[in-house]
Amino acid sequence: MDGRKGTVKTSDGIMAYVIEGAAEEKWVRLTDYSGTDTEVRVPEQIEGLCVKAISKKTFLSRKQLRKVVLPGTTEEIGDWAFAYCTNLENVWLPKKEMKLGSRIFMECPNVRRIFAYEPGEGEENIGKKAGNERDAESQEAALLAAGAGLLDTEYLMNPLEAGSQEWIRKWDAKMNAVMDEGDGEGYTKMILCGEEDYGSSLEEFIKNKRKGKVRLALLRLMNPIGLSASAEEKLKAYLVSHTKGCESEESWEVLLKEYGHKQEYFQKFAEIGGVTEDNFDSLLADMPGEYAEMKAFLIRYKAERMEHRDFFDGLSLDL
Repeated sequence: MDGRKGTVKTSDGIMAYVIEGAAEEKWVRLTDYSGTDTEVRVPEQIEGLCVKAISKKTFLSRKQLRKVVLPGTTEEIGDWAFAYCTNLENVWLPKKEMKLGSRIFMECPNVRRIFAYEPGEGEENIGKKAGNERDAESQEAALLAAGAGLLDTEYLMNPLEAGSQEWIRKWDAKMNAVMDEGDGEGYTKMILCGEEDYGSSLEEFIKNKRKGKVRLALLRLMNPIGLSASAEEKLKAYLVSHTKGCESEESWEVLLKEYGHKQEYFQKFAEIGGVTEDNFDSLLADMPGEYAEMKAFLIRYKAERMEHRDFFDGLSLDL
């Protein structure tokens, strides 16, 4: 084993590394990163040797990071490699068999997409654009990120399988299990274990549990690749049952607070029945001045969809 250590300065910061292997089989393991750039592209080679591994905690708590691209030579990513990178949004990983550690993206709430790309020619262009959010590649990336985040399920964090029918089947099976779980299930265990992730009361626990389901339902409906018609209807029904004016209003609360400036989410919510004549005025009343654009959208939506429909519904063919 070589064991020689070093650092390399790149346009993205300073990377510490160690050379492993012997003779002609030497390779590089990254062990630490320091820098202030928002984007990091890990090089394929250092000292002419392939970068094959990212050690555990290498990028731990690098809160400035928003985008990371790992090279096609990557074969291993250690435990908590990107944990607590709270502003990380997009990640590119090679679509290949890799040894993946535990909780790689733990406490990375803003990771929206993890793209799995085919290693090979043209890797220098990987990561230069996030793609169209509606295309299959971006939808797959959103589900891959949610597997590590919303679903917190390590077996779904598999770049090689991502996008396959079997992977989507497993993803939706886990989603259904989460959606079917009782809202109060797990509370007693949380209290006994002394955890406080959901607050101290059963009411708070249930409310946060529902919000988690809302986030999951919204994400899957916005990324419907491979989604069955029955599953789609189930998710829509859940969101509509918790809209404004219902006994509990978590769907509307999450939409307004977390997606309040994204028209595509408001449009989807309106289309599935979350916006009605009965709750329209109260929806607008909940929206302060900074939501002016979304308010305008809802007003247009009512004028084009609801009032237009009511006009024709009110016509009579009776003489």
